[in-house]
Amino acid sequence: MRHSPALAHRAIVTAPVFVALPADHPLAHRVEVPLEELAQDTWFVTPDDGVGRPGAFYDACRAAGFAPAAEHEFSPLDQLQVLVAGGHGVSAIQAAHRPFDGVLIKPPAGTPLWLRHLMIWRCDSVDDVTAEALHHYAAAAYRELITQAPHFQAWANRTYAAPRPLGRPGTRVR
Repeated sequence: MRHSPALAHRAIVTAPVFVALPADHPLAHRVEVPLEELAQDTWFVTPDDGVGRPGAFYDACRAAGFAPAAEHEFSPLDQLQVLVAGGHGVSAIQAAHRPFDGVLIKPPAGTPLWLRHLMIWRCDSVDDVTAEALHHYAAAAYRELITQAPHFQAWANRTYAAPRPLGRPGTRVR
């Protein structure tokens, strides 16, 4: 990341981006949702933030072989979930978000989108000890938040599960 030498930064976490779907969406039964199967859906997309969103979303769509059939720009997250719950479209959403009633949050197949959360500060305003403490608390707060997201926990358990030893069920492998 390029920035002014007056600024310092540190990553808090790099996390997968999930998809918010209406609870009655035809793909709601899927554990993971292939992006290409959402090609004909209306997408709610964040405004350009200057650091890669929504560009990374469009790149993931192109890699999946499509461009969204229809899209609308949105900003407030609470309004987004109301629109999704009402069946008006789908959206890429941070995995740590809790779904509103009528909304399911699912991982896209193959985890094509990732989001990096950064802490950025002015070097002349924050000393190293304070920056380290702030980073520690920001990372701890994210870990606490993500433990309360069952859709993320299910994805993490599937994605990072330890391989099972070979052998018959109930036998020990030595």
